[in-house]
Amino acid sequence: MSALFISICLLAAVFLIAYAGKIVPGVYLGTIDLGGLTREQAKEEIQKRINLIEEKGIVLQVGEQTESISADAIDFKVSIDDVINEAWNQGRNGQWYAKIGERFVMPFTGYAIQGLITVNQGDLEREIDALSTILGTPKKDVRLDVSGINVEVLYDTKPGQTIHAQETVQLVRRSLENLDAQPIQLTLYDDIPQANPATAPIARQEAIQMLAAPLTLTFENQQFIVSREQIGSWITSDYEEDSLKPGLDGREISKYVTQIAAAINIAPQKPKIVIENKKVTTFVPPRAGRSVDEKKTIQTIIKYLSDRKKESLNQPNIIVPVKIARPVLDNTSEEISGITELIGRATTPFTGSPANRISNIKNGVRFLSGLIVKPGEEFSTLNALGTVDNTTGYLPELVIKGDKTTPEFGGGLCQVSTTLFRAVLNAGLPITARRNHSYRVSYYEHDATGNFIGPGLDATIYSPEPDLRFKNDTPAAIVIIGYVQGDKVTFELYGTSDGRTSLIEGPTLLTEFPAGDPIYVETDTLPAGVVKQIETAHPGGSTFAKYTITYPDGRKISQDFKSYYRRWPARFLVGTKGIIINPAVNPMPVVSPTHR
Repeated sequence: MSALFISICLLAAVFLIAYAGKIVPGVYLGTIDLGGLTREQAKEEIQKRINLIEEKGIVLQVGEQTESISADAIDFKVSIDDVINEAWNQGRNGQWYAKIGERFVMPFTGYAIQGLITVNQGDLEREIDALSTILGTPKKDVRLDVSGINVEVLYDTKPGQTIHAQETVQLVRRSLENLDAQPIQLTLYDDIPQANPATAPIARQEAIQMLAAPLTLTFENQQFIVSREQIGSWITSDYEEDSLKPGLDGREISKYVTQIAAAINIAPQKPKIVIENKKVTTFVPPRAGRSVDEKKTIQTIIKYLSDRKKESLNQPNIIVPVKIARPVLDNTSEEISGITELIGRATTPFTGSPANRISNIKNGVRFLSGLIVKPGEEFSTLNALGTVDNTTGYLPELVIKGDKTTPEFGGGLCQVSTTLFRAVLNAGLPITARRNHSYRVSYYEHDATGNFIGPGLDATIYSPEPDLRFKNDTPAAIVIIGYVQGDKVTFELYGTSDGRTSLIEGPTLLTEFPAGDPIYVETDTLPAGVVKQIETAHPGGSTFAKYTITYPDGRKISQDFKSYYRRWPARFLVGTKGIIINPAVNPMPVVSPTHR
C-alpha cells in the first residue's frame, strides 16, 4: 500500500514538474489544443488562427459557389488575454490535492473555454441576409417596382432556392467560437413565393405615400434635401406572412448618411498657446470635433418614412444628430489646463465712433486679450486695464461727467467692458460687480448684427469704481481673447464646458420718460462755428433683465440686473471759436458717477 502511495506521489510530482510552466493537458479553445503550451505559445497559436480568419473572412460555401463575410463587418473579437488566463488557471485552483486531482482528470474530461469570442449579432444577421440573395437562386414573388417616383406591382412569380438565415447564423457563430477557419458548408432550401396578390394594391399605396414629398436633413446652416427619387430608390419589398409590405433598404440609406457625415464631420483641433509673463501671447483657438451619429440618423429617417405609410406627414426638418469630441491636450501646464473649447462669446458694434474712441477700444482689447483667469479666481476689468492715461497708449475722448461730455483719456472703454460683460453672461459665469451707465448710450443698445435690443445690458467702468467683475467657478482655467474687426469688437472665453447653460430674459423696459431739451458742449476739436451732433436724444427710464445659470446637477442661480437711466437730451459739439447755440438751456444736475 505504501509502495502504491509512493508511486502515485512520484507520478504526481513528475506531472507537476512537467507542466510547471505550461497549460495542463485537455484545455481547448474551439479546435485549438492549448494543453502543454506555455502562455506565450498559446497566445501565438490563437493569434495565428485569428489572423487566418481575418485574412480569409468567414467563408460560406454552397456547392462550388463561395462567398465570404469580413471579420470587421461583424465586429469579430477575441479576448486573448482572458482566454490565456482562464486556460492557465485550470488545474491550479484550490488545495494541492485538488489541483493534482484536477490535473489527472483533465486529459480525460477536457475543458472547453467559451464566451470569450464575440460578434455583433445584428451585423452578422444583416450580412447573411445580404448573402442570401447571392447564394442560390432568388425567388420572384409579388413585388413592388419603383422607378423614380412611379410605383407599380409586378405579379409574375417564380420559386427559388436560398439558404436558411437563422441556421446560417448559428453555423457561423459556432465556427467562430471554435476559431475554425474552414469553409462553412450550407444547404439550399426551396423558397416558395408567399405574398397574396390581393395585398399588393395596399402596399403600392403605402409606397406612394412614403415618397410623396422630399425630406430635409439639417445641421446648423447646412441643408441636405433627400429627393423623392432618392427615397424611391430606398423602397424595397418586404413580407409579413402572406402580405406584401413596402420596406426600406437600410444599407442604401446608410450610404447616403455616410455622404452627409463627410460634409459635416470635423476632427478636433488642439489649441496652440504660448505664454509669456503669465499672459497668452500666441493663441490658436481649440476646435471641438464633431461627427454625425449615423446610426441614430438612419433610424430617424426609417421611422419617419415608415410613419408615412399610414398618414400624410408634412415635409420634415430632421435635425442631424451630432456627437461632439473635445480636443485632447498634450500640454499639461497648470496655467492652461482645460482650455479646450469656446464657452462664451459676444460682439458689439461701435459704428460711427470717432477715431480716438476706436483707438481706445483697440487698446483696451489689447490689455485684456490673453489674460488667464484661474479656477476660483475673481476677474476685475479695472485691474486688468491698469492705469488709463497717455503712458499706456490711450487718447483723449469724450466721457460723461454729470451733465457734460468732456474729453478724457480712455473714452470708449465702456464698449470693451460691455462686450466682455455679455461674453461672460453667455458663458454662464457669475457676475460679482456690474453697473449700468447713468445715461442711455446708443452704442450699447444693439446686438452683434446691429439689431436694436434696447438698454439694460451695458456695463460701465471708471477707476476706482464702478468695475465689471466676474468669477471663474468652472473647474478649468479660462483665457480671454479679444479682437476688433471693422466696426465691431468681440470677446471670446475659452475653457472647458461643464455642461452648464445660461439664460438672459430681457432686457425689458419698465418705465420711460422724455429726453429733455438738447445740450450743447463747447470743444476745441472742431473749427469755429461748426456744430456736430454726438448723441441723439434718448428718453430716460428703467429696465430689468434676469440672468439664470443652470448647473449640470440642476442647481440654478439667478441674478437680477436692474438699470436706471437718467434722461438723455440730444448733445451737440460746438467749435470753441464759434457762437454757442441756445446758451439759455439750463444745465442738468450732476447725480451720477463718471463713466466712459
